Amino acid sequence: MKQRVIVWRASVLMCMAMLSGCIKYYDLVESEFPQAEKEPDYRDVAHAYKRSKTVYEEFETKAGFDALWLSDDVRTSYVQMYAKKRGLAADGREELLKRQLEENKHWISFYVLADIRERGAGTLGDSATAWTMFASVDQQNIPAESVKECDLDPEYQLLFGASGVNFKTCYLVKFAIESAVSVKLGQQSFKKIALTMSSPKRKAVLQWHKEHLKPNKKTLVSDEDFYWG
Repeated sequence: MKQRVIVWRASVLMCMAMLSGCIKYYDLVESEFPQAEKEPDYRDVAHAYKRSKTVYEEFETKAGFDALWLSDDVRTSYVQMYAKKRGLAADGREELLKRQLEENKHWISFYVLADIRERGAGTLGDSATAWTMFASVDQQNIPAESVKECDLDPEYQLLFGASGVNFKTCYLVKFAIESAVSVKLGQQSFKKIALTMSSPKRKAVLQWHKEHLKPNKKTLVSDEDFYWG
């Protein structure tokens, strides 16, 4: 009797395994679990303008930084998501985009996610902070004009992706630029932009080379690539 039960159970498991191989989960998902309408994914754009750096001392992590350069491409992607999410009309969207792009004529701006683990280092916005920042366009260094701790809009949280947004402090960092630098950026005639995070003992340099600023969708992993078993 006990042997029959074992054989019956084994048969049931074999049938289930065969059925699961014949009927794919994604054939059932849409019918059994109606899916929400998906919006365009702009993370490929953000990936080209995001840089990360971890600072170590031997095997100990001292700090970690993720920076998203708010370039024209990134700001345009943000406006597209922001406007569609809130149902803005075309004229409202164009006005918002105009204001966003106008900022880039006067400032180089970054969102910086920072995880600083050194004791007494303070926050990046403090006057006596251990870590400070400066930007450079080619060989011209530019000191930070404004460093403000802030909360990220949901749109920028999506653009940052899996960078530990909820576990790092976010700052909006702005660098005032001269008209000549503004023209160089607008005409894409620069070679390299760098954001240097420096302390008295160490530094981390995040770099954006012009030839590497093309979106690359192959570097991204979409939700469809995961099996939610």
